[in-house]
Amino acid sequence: MRAQVLIVEDDEDFVQELMASITRVSANVDITVARCRERACQFLDERFFDFAILDLSIPTQDGGLDGDPDHGKFVFHHARVAAPGTKILVLTGSPSGDFIADMLAQKHDADIWSEGRKIGTVEFLRKIDLIQVDDIVSKALNAIHSLGEIELGFIGVNLQTSEDRLIRIFAKKFGAARCDVSLVSPGQSGAAPFRLQLFDGSGTPIQVAVAKLAPLNKVMDENARYDQHVVLLDPASTPRKMITLEFGAGATAGIFYQLADGYTQSLFAALGNDDAQSAKAVDGAAAALSKWAQGNAEVRQSIAEIRQCWIDDVKAEELKLKFELDWAPGFEAREVQTRQRCVHGDLHGENLLVSVDGRLMVIDFGDVRQGVASYDPMTLELSAVLQANPTFSDAWPTLEQCRNWNDLDAYLVESPIPLFISACRTWGETCAAGRREVAASAYSYLLRQLKYEDTKKERILALMEGVKAYIAAT
Repeated sequence: MRAQVLIVEDDEDFVQELMASITRVSANVDITVARCRERACQFLDERFFDFAILDLSIPTQDGGLDGDPDHGKFVFHHARVAAPGTKILVLTGSPSGDFIADMLAQKHDADIWSEGRKIGTVEFLRKIDLIQVDDIVSKALNAIHSLGEIELGFIGVNLQTSEDRLIRIFAKKFGAARCDVSLVSPGQSGAAPFRLQLFDGSGTPIQVAVAKLAPLNKVMDENARYDQHVVLLDPASTPRKMITLEFGAGATAGIFYQLADGYTQSLFAALGNDDAQSAKAVDGAAAALSKWAQGNAEVRQSIAEIRQCWIDDVKAEELKLKFELDWAPGFEAREVQTRQRCVHGDLHGENLLVSVDGRLMVIDFGDVRQGVASYDPMTLELSAVLQANPTFSDAWPTLEQCRNWNDLDAYLVESPIPLFISACRTWGETCAAGRREVAASAYSYLLRQLKYEDTKKERILALMEGVKAYIAAT
């Protein structure tokens, strides 16, 4: 495994000294040199780095004569946004200054590479003490290279470098010698969960985990949602959080959940095997999330307010215009009675795992928030005909059947999963304040799906016609 190091320095003599210091420790390193502010920021935006060495007094452009510590400060703060998990060694020409205090405010002590000890995510070194660089670089590179001792097995997965680093950091922290990595859910958000199977040095399985790897702000947001809402649910149906990792992987962070043995497939995968068992799993999902339903009040809301929970006004207007939804403004202006509760927010079939003995586990909590009660069951029902699964095809539902979504009997003619769809619809209608809320939830989910490039737009638009007919009949 090759370490990735960025040097930001315009003095060629210092560049050569720093490169010599790095190569004295290891030849297994890729070194990138930026000699100005603009190039450094470009590299931080486009590439992954384990470690960065930053001289503060640099010019704005290559070959520029406007070297100034303010330009290095700019790069430092840019790095904190573009690659907050990358360790930085700051080289200074003086022992102190206002800018040092400013940077120290962003310093953390963390066990970045699972060494069992905390180190500074930001360190400072005066240029006159450059001899100490060898020691700092040596410790960092040895820690990075030690991650390569963990063997990763990939099952249908191509990891980005940052994802590879973070999984190795996690595996090492829990004493694993080997880790098999597979996708849990393809998803549409660009932050798919991974299933990790950890093994010790003797090959004995020691832990199964689910990892959600994403930009730091998204991971910390999910972490907060978990601590506020998910801990209230039955631990038998939701994974327990193991750890959140913020450092060591550039722009990527991760939240890791413990997963009990036996959860071998998603509910979507199970759809093709047994419709009756899939319908029972819907009841299991309702039970798993039932604590969120306790003591929730009803309120009057416009459909626009319900939709705003999932897609903002600017994007909604863009989609209405693009797909010529001339009826949508009047539809959204309508007020309906709703039952409020905490909802999962992305309860498609890949976020429900089923075990060999029929147990169910809910995963992926990045969208958990307050919403209307019927949004989760409508998401589960409609995702089955909009996202890949063993029953997904052009044969059912036809566009005409989609327009008859309001008439369940007509909608389900020749459906391969009638019991599953019926169970979702029953759950939605039972937990909602009324059928109009169900229609508002279905509309909000469908409009949200229009923004994704790989969804079947004609099917979504036909389903919207069925939703309009559903609310018209109430």
